[in-house]
Amino acid sequence: MGAGLFHTLNIGEHALHASRQGVDTASHNISNANVEGYSRQRVDVRSRTPLFTHGLVLGSGAYVKDITRSHNQFVERQLNRAHQLSGEATGRFEALKTLESIFSPELASGVSDEITNFFNSLQDLSVSPEDMSIRTAVRESARNVIGSFKRVDSEIRQRRLDINDIVTQECSEINGRLKNIASLNQQIQEMEVTPGAFANDLRDQRDMILRELTEKVEINYYEDEYGNFCIRGPQDISLVDRNYVAEFTVSANDKNDGFADILITDSDGGSKRNVTRMLDGGRLKGLVEVRDNICKDIIDRNNDMAVKFTSRVNDIHKKGYGIKNFDESTGRNFFKPVESLANAARDLDLSADISDSVEAISVAGTPLAGGDNIVINEMLGLKHEKMMDGGNSDLIEFYSTYIGNLGIEINRSTHLKEANDLVVNDLQTQREAVSGVSLDEEAVSLMKWQSNFTASSKVITTVDEMLETVLSLKR
Repeated sequence: MGAGLFHTLNIGEHALHASRQGVDTASHNISNANVEGYSRQRVDVRSRTPLFTHGLVLGSGAYVKDITRSHNQFVERQLNRAHQLSGEATGRFEALKTLESIFSPELASGVSDEITNFFNSLQDLSVSPEDMSIRTAVRESARNVIGSFKRVDSEIRQRRLDINDIVTQECSEINGRLKNIASLNQQIQEMEVTPGAFANDLRDQRDMILRELTEKVEINYYEDEYGNFCIRGPQDISLVDRNYVAEFTVSANDKNDGFADILITDSDGGSKRNVTRMLDGGRLKGLVEVRDNICKDIIDRNNDMAVKFTSRVNDIHKKGYGIKNFDESTGRNFFKPVESLANAARDLDLSADISDSVEAISVAGTPLAGGDNIVINEMLGLKHEKMMDGGNSDLIEFYSTYIGNLGIEINRSTHLKEANDLVVNDLQTQREAVSGVSLDEEAVSLMKWQSNFTASSKVITTVDEMLETVLSLKR
């Protein structure tokens, strides 16, 4: 009789433990309801192995098998993939938006506007070739053209530097996340040595860091038999494998104007692989593409336009004659000749003769003919000359085309970012439906476990009274 009662007492004790564990878990869920990346946990209660005694099979109560988290690996992988695409679109969008202000139509100093103003001033000069104030206006208009070319060149180069700094910073943040994942791998493995033990909170943290990592760079990952995340990066390069952690480093590339190449370095520093042109997703790819392709293309087009414009003006200007001290001399450049195509816009300037005296501006086609406007009229023809794109566009058309293409690219990146954000939000909603904490459900769960605890306590109280009765039989 006594052994039987102690067996019943054990059932009550186990029931109390299970109920208390249920209250603890519900409380833990409630306290983490607003923690990003947290997965709702639940207590898995199972029946104990029954006993066979006196020809009967007696129940032995219940026990807590484990505490698991509500987690859908399929949705999680989809979400990580969506974050990778969203990261690339966001990096590209943010980098392109910084370029938009350079070519804002609200600016009064755009290249096309200044070139138009320059030709308008030449038009005025063709009417009054000897008017000194108009000649001064022509020189100032030319300086404004130079300033507009230089401004575009300078600001685009500065944007490239800014993006390059962000690339370096992103690599540093990637390294921090890789190290954190490796550290969590070790902690999870240590905590899950006991069968049935799950480091749920640490796994949530690791999933959150992994999600942030997928947003920054292309990765693939799997979980090994010990619960470790093994991560592969671009070109299937190993990034994390148990205690092994690779590192993202940067190295200046002289062939790319000194901008940073992205290298993956082994943990022992023995091997370095350049992955700058191998990125296939993530924020890094979007940033590098804008820095090395779009910005570089704008700089090249701006330089090409500057070279063609100044060279053609010089070709015609050298044939003419100025006034007063320059009415018998010819062969003068209007702009300083370009020496380097790569730095054409940056080095653009007026020739020394024009800078020193507006009398040196060539207008006439013959010497000692101040009122002759033959050369200036020929220069005016440059406004509509098809000198760009292999003879398919004039200056203004060329400028409008490449700025229009930039605008299209910005709009495309905007729509792509919005589309990817929608996918991420939808998958995040799906994840929350499985893993999110509902305060109403947890409140109900608390009441359920509280009721179980009260009933279990009653079992123990009842057994205690029964034991007192048994003991009193001796008296």
